[in-house]
Amino acid sequence: MYNIALIAGGDSGEYEISLKTADNIFNQLDRNLFNPYLIHFKGADWHYTDADGQVWQVDKNDFTLALPDGKVTFDAAFIAIHGTPGENGRLQAYFELVGLPYTGCGVFCSALTFNKYYCNLAVADLGISISPSLHFYVNDPIDFERIEEVCGYPCFVKACNSGSSVGVTKVHNREELTGAFAEAFKYDNQLMVEKFVRGREFTCGVTSVYGGVKVLAVTEVVASNEFYDYNAKYTAVGHKLITPAVIDDDKTALMSDYAARIFRNLDCHGVVRVDFILSETDGIPYFLEVNTIPGQTAMSIVPGQVEYNKLDIKEFYTKMVMEAFELRKLHLGMGRK
Repeated sequence: MYNIALIAGGDSGEYEISLKTADNIFNQLDRNLFNPYLIHFKGADWHYTDADGQVWQVDKNDFTLALPDGKVTFDAAFIAIHGTPGENGRLQAYFELVGLPYTGCGVFCSALTFNKYYCNLAVADLGISISPSLHFYVNDPIDFERIEEVCGYPCFVKACNSGSSVGVTKVHNREELTGAFAEAFKYDNQLMVEKFVRGREFTCGVTSVYGGVKVLAVTEVVASNEFYDYNAKYTAVGHKLITPAVIDDDKTALMSDYAARIFRNLDCHGVVRVDFILSETDGIPYFLEVNTIPGQTAMSIVPGQVEYNKLDIKEFYTKMVMEAFELRKLHLGMGRK
C-alpha cells in the first residue's frame, strides 16, 4: 500500500473548487493500492484531519505526519490545488527539495504555463496563433493609446498569474480600463491586456499517463455569461459542455494537434487542459491558456472527457500516481529511501 498525500486548498480564489476536486479524487483512488490522506493547505497551515476530527500539522521539514500510532511518511503527493501554490511551480519545487514524487507537471512547466503572457510567447514560438496582447506591471502607467492601437475594444484585462478566470475583466471602452487594471492587480503584480477574438470556445484534455501523448477530446464550452468566467465554470447553469465538439473534422484535428504540440514542447505531464477560441472571422483557433491542474469536480471537463473515451476514472488516477513514481522516483532519484 502506498501512502498518498492528496493536497487540496491553496491560497487563491479557487480554494473551494480545489476542495471539491480533491474530494472527487479521494473517492476514486483505488483503496487496494493507495492509502490516501487529505492534506489541506491554507497559507502556512498544512494539516490533516483524522476520522475523529483531530487536526494534525504537517512537518514541513520532511512533509510527514506525527500521528499517535506512528509517523506517516508519504510515497507520493497528488496535487489537487488550482492556482497558487499548486499550479505555479512553488509546491512542485518544495516536493523536489524534500524528495517526494508528485503528480503532474514539473517546476518550470508549471511556472511558465501559469503566467498567461509568457506562456503566450512560448506557444507563439511553436507556430500557434495567439491574440495580440500587452504586458503591464503594477506600477506601470496605463498606456491607453497603445492598448487601443494593439488590442482595441472590447479587450480582456487578465491577471497574469491567476487561474479559473479570477482577475479577468472584459473591457468595452477606455473608461472601464482603470477599474479592470485595479481588479487584476488584486491578484497579481502583472497583467496582460489581450485583444478580444469573437468566436466559439473549445478545450482539449491531454494526458501522458497512458504512454505518449493522448488528446482525450475536444469539448465546446458554451457559457451563459459574456465569457467563460469563474461563475460560468463552477455553477451548473453557467455553461454547457459539448463533448465531442460538433465542428468540422479538420478543426478538431487542428486543435488536437496544437494541444498535443503544446503538451509535448512545454514538457507537460499528468493531465492538462488546453483552451482555444475558434475565431468566427478567420476560422483560426487562437490559443487561450494551459491549465496544468484542471478541475476534477463532478461537473468538470476532464472527467467528462475520460468518460467519453470509455476510460476508467479510478484507473486514470492510478496511472497518474504511477507516472509520478516513474518520472520523479526512478528518473530523478526522488522518493523515500
